[in-house]
Amino acid sequence: MAFLEMFVGPVPTTSKDVYHAYAAQMGALTMQAGAMSVTACWGADGPQGVLSPLAGAVKVDVGETIVARIVRWSSKAARDEGWAAMMKTPDLQAASIPVPFDRARVCYAAFDELGE
Repeated sequence: MAFLEMFVGPVPTTSKDVYHAYAAQMGALTMQAGAMSVTACWGADGPQGVLSPLAGAVKVDVGETIVARIVRWSSKAARDEGWAAMMKTPDLQAASIPVPFDRARVCYAAFDELGE
């Protein structure tokens, strides 16, 4: 079964293009490292003011939009190898990819795919 990673965080709404560029660069690096697919998402709808909404978990504020990035790997071992390889790339070592969000407010989780 596949192994999936999910990252969720807030981005200034005015930085949609910056986030899109970041997601494209990170997606390309992640695919080069062996990911099966990478999907970047820009928030479009979601419950407001309900108990424990996803946006509340990352403290989305006025003027921010929730984003998500989902990476699908063939296995946890492939993910571990892929991330180790990515950490050695000059792009990541030099921090040349501008990060348009506060990393401290990003939630992360990884999942084993159950299948259909």
